[in-house]
Amino acid sequence: MKKITLLFVAAIFTMTAMAQSVQEGINHLYAERFTSAKGIFEKMLASNPNNIDAIYWLGQTQLASDDLAGAKATYQKALAASGNAPLLLVGMGHVDLIEGRTAEARQRFESALTMSRGRKGDDPNVLNAIGRANVESRTGDIAYAISKLNAAAQLAPANPDIFINLGNAYRKAKDGGNAITSYMRALNSSAAIANYRMARVYETQRNWDIVTEFLNKAIAADPKFAPAYLRQYVYALLYKNDYNAADEWAKKYIASSDPSVQNEYFRAQALFQQKKYDEAIGIGKRVVEEAGAKSSASVYRLLAYSYLAKGDTTTARTYVDQLFQNIKTDELVTKDYTLKATIYAREKPEDVVNIYLDAASDDTTLRNKVAILQEALTWARENNKKIPEGDIRLELYKIIPNPNPASLFQIGLPYYQGGAFKRADSVFQAYSSYFPDSTFGYLWSARALGRIDSTMSEGLAIPQFEKLLEVASKDKVKNKSYGVEAAANLANYWVNVKGDKTKGIYYLERALEFDPENQSFKATIDRLKKPPAVTKPASSKKTTTTKPKQPAKPAAKKKS
Repeated sequence: MKKITLLFVAAIFTMTAMAQSVQEGINHLYAERFTSAKGIFEKMLASNPNNIDAIYWLGQTQLASDDLAGAKATYQKALAASGNAPLLLVGMGHVDLIEGRTAEARQRFESALTMSRGRKGDDPNVLNAIGRANVESRTGDIAYAISKLNAAAQLAPANPDIFINLGNAYRKAKDGGNAITSYMRALNSSAAIANYRMARVYETQRNWDIVTEFLNKAIAADPKFAPAYLRQYVYALLYKNDYNAADEWAKKYIASSDPSVQNEYFRAQALFQQKKYDEAIGIGKRVVEEAGAKSSASVYRLLAYSYLAKGDTTTARTYVDQLFQNIKTDELVTKDYTLKATIYAREKPEDVVNIYLDAASDDTTLRNKVAILQEALTWARENNKKIPEGDIRLELYKIIPNPNPASLFQIGLPYYQGGAFKRADSVFQAYSSYFPDSTFGYLWSARALGRIDSTMSEGLAIPQFEKLLEVASKDKVKNKSYGVEAAANLANYWVNVKGDKTKGIYYLERALEFDPENQSFKATIDRLKKPPAVTKPASSKKTTTTKPKQPAKPAAKKKS
C-alpha cells in the first residue's frame, strides 16, 4: 500500500512539474520573452516529443514572434504524427487565419470541437484556443471568438487565460467595459498580464493616471514583466517628453527582456534626442537589416523622425509607411498619426485628412476623436488647406452629439473658398433648411451655384437668388447689399439669358427698393423701356442707262 502511495505521489509531482514548465513558458510568452519561451517548450519536447500542450504553445510562441513558417511546420509535423489532436488542429487553424484561409480555419475549429466534445460538452481548452486564434489574427471573427470564450469561461471559471483572451476579444471589439470586467476575473492568478491589459484599455482613453497605476501594479506582480516597462517608456517619451525618465524605463526593459539587437533602438533614441540624427539612423538601419521583418515598430518610428528632422521627407515617408504596415493597431499612438500627417503634408498632401480621420476612427472615446480632429483642423488652417478644412469641420459636426446647425456655415465657407462649389452648395442649403429666415444660406448657395454655372445658361442659382430676395426684403436697410445682389443677378438672367426685358425691369425696380439712388439701375431701366429705334428702309432711285459714246469717225483723206 505504501509503495502504491509513493508511486501516486511521484506521478502527481511529475504532472505538477510538467504543468509548471508549460506555465513558465506561457509566462515568458506573455512577457514577450519569446526566445526564453521557445527554449522552454523545445526542452520539454526534447524529453517528450508527444507533449501536445508544449507543441501548441511552441507554435503560439513562433506566431507571436512573427515566425509564421516555423509555426506552420511545427503544427504540420505534429498533426502528421499525432492523428489530428484537437488542440493542434486549432493551432493549424490559427495559421490558416493568418494566411487568409478563413473557411479552412473555421472547418478546423469546428472539427477540433467535435473531436474533443465529451459527456460534459465542449473542451474549454479547445474553446479557449479557438478564441485566442480569432483574436490574435487580423482576419479572425471577433463575434465567434467572444462566443467561444464565454462558453469556455462557463466550463472553466478558474482558468485565467480564458479571461485574458476574452478581455482581448472585447477590447478588439471596442467594448472597454466588458474587457475590464474580463481582465478583473484573471487578476488572482495572472496579475501581471491582467493589470497590463487593463492599462492598455485605459491608454486608449488617454487616462494616464490610471494607465500608470495599472502598469505599476503589473510590475509589482512580476518585476520581470517587460511589456509594462516598455509602455512606461513610450508614455514618458511620446506623451510626457521626459527623456530622463524614458531612459530609466528603457534600462529596466532591457534588463527584463531577452537579449536582442532590437534593444539597440534605445541607444539610437538617445542619439536622436541629442540631434545626432545620422548616428541614430545608422543604428536604426542596422537593426532593420539584422532583424528584418521582425523589426519593432519603434525602430521605424525613430527612422521616420530622424529623416524628417533632416528635412528628407521622401525617405521619412518610406519609414513611416513601414511603421504603419508593421505595427498592430493597438500599438499606435496619436503622435504616430501626427508624424505621418506631417510627412505626407509635404509628400502627398491629399492624403493628410484621411490620416487624421483614420486616427479618429481608431480611437474609442469622443473626447479623443475631437482632440485629434481639432489637431487636424489646426493643420488645415495653418497651411491654408480650405477643402480639407471643410472635410474636417464636417467630420467634427458628424461626431458631436446634438451639433449646432449654425456651424454648418463654417463648414460651407472653406469649401467655397477652396473651389468645392457643389459641396459648398449642399452645406449652405442644409443651413437654410435649419434657418429659412436667414439670408446667409441662400446667398452663399447662390454664389456657389453661380460659380458652377458662370454664364447663367442653366439658371442653377436663380431659385436661391429668388429666396434671397424674398428674405432680404423683410428688412431692406439691414439687408441692402444682399437684396441688391439678388435683384441685379435676377435682372441680368432675365434680360441677357432669357431676353425678357419686362422681367428685367421688374427686378431692377426691386433693386431700387433697396438702393433708391442707384443711377446705374435707373439708367438701365430707362434704356430697357425705350422702344427700339425704327430703321427706315433705303430709298430706291430710278436707274438710267447711259449709252456708250460712239467712237469718232476717222477724217476723210484729201485728194491730191
